Amino acid sequence: MLFIKPPLSVYQNIPQDYYYAEGVSTRTYAEYNYLRPGLASWIKLRHFEVCLRLTRSYFGTCSVIDFGCADGIFLPSLSKYFKNVVGIDQRQDFITISSTLVKTLKLTNVRLICNDHITMDELRNLLPKNRYGILYLLETIEHVGERDSPWESRITFLKNLTSLLDPGGSIVLSVPNMVGISFLLQRMGLALLRAHREPISLRNLLKASLLNDTKELEQQWDGPQLGRHLGFNQIELERQMRNHFHIAKKSSTVFQTIYGLRPKA
Repeated sequence: MLFIKPPLSVYQNIPQDYYYAEGVSTRTYAEYNYLRPGLASWIKLRHFEVCLRLTRSYFGTCSVIDFGCADGIFLPSLSKYFKNVVGIDQRQDFITISSTLVKTLKLTNVRLICNDHITMDELRNLLPKNRYGILYLLETIEHVGERDSPWESRITFLKNLTSLLDPGGSIVLSVPNMVGISFLLQRMGLALLRAHREPISLRNLLKASLLNDTKELEQQWDGPQLGRHLGFNQIELERQMRNHFHIAKKSSTVFQTIYGLRPKA
């Protein structure tokens, strides 16, 4: 096992009145998604292990970026295997919790940046002057984009991210499977567990699960909010990515797909 699970105690030692989102049963993102006991957390954690295995040949050879690092769940693993790590997130509260994790675990090769209201050029200037060979973008791109041009805006976002990497660098991207039978199984499992889930009509659920059709759901997408990604379609994203990127690697878990991307010349 390559993935290093952060101690739950770090995420429980936060202000009592803090909750990362409404309608959830735990106070932090990491605890809700990854650190609770049970099958759901184990399934969600699998993509971290897959991503590490896909990039194992780079261990110790370069610095990396965790873009959309949330409250630091992946940082201890990256700190162990890479020279230097930069964690970036748009939410200052996530960066604050990540900072507590970094200090508690003495992750001296990790730096953190909040990129709220920062352009890509400004972000590039804020990065420590290292050579970045890999940018991890995990469970993030489904929260990015514009309603009127969801796929074009996501491809533009990916292209902009490549500017943070050295020439020849790679993006390791993981996305949730939001169409197909796995999506139907996911929704059934969440219902059985009485877990929080976005409301979806039976009609749109069947269209997404059986026909890979999310066109109606795309128009209901209400922007880059944490936990909101109905209408995301991993099959359409892959189709669009193939026009602009080489998909050097591809792997899947039960509910996620992981890609290794390099921009085309």
